[in-house]
Amino acid sequence: MSRPIDLLGLYLHLARASERRKRLHVRDRLLIISAVNATRIGLHRIAAYCRQQVLQHNPQHLIRRWTTIADALEESDFLHFLKQLQRRYPQERAERMLDELGIEMGRERDAYFSDEEYAAALINLTPSRLDELFGAEE
Repeated sequence: MSRPIDLLGLYLHLARASERRKRLHVRDRLLIISAVNATRIGLHRIAAYCRQQVLQHNPQHLIRRWTTIADALEESDFLHFLKQLQRRYPQERAERMLDELGIEMGRERDAYFSDEEYAAALINLTPSRLDELFGAEE
């Protein structure tokens, strides 16, 4: 997995699988990693949605302290937390988890017009729904 969007897709797939298995704390951890990856590639509405989902499940989560993931990435408290998550779910382990679930990503990103449309599809949203939730893309 070499492209940043593929890494985001990996963690979003795992978050969705965790939600289906009713493992919401695991899902939340994977959503935080997803939100960071989304922020790093400029998909701020995807990151905002991931943050929103975590807070909906756990309103007291550490992430509530920052209004955006970009803001959180500037703070040492969050970076320490993120480092713990990345140690717990490194890319290699995440790839094994996806394989164990029988999910083959292949070149699925190529079927979408944009990275945001692809990521939105993985969280069961459309770009127009993202517009409703977070405003139009800039």
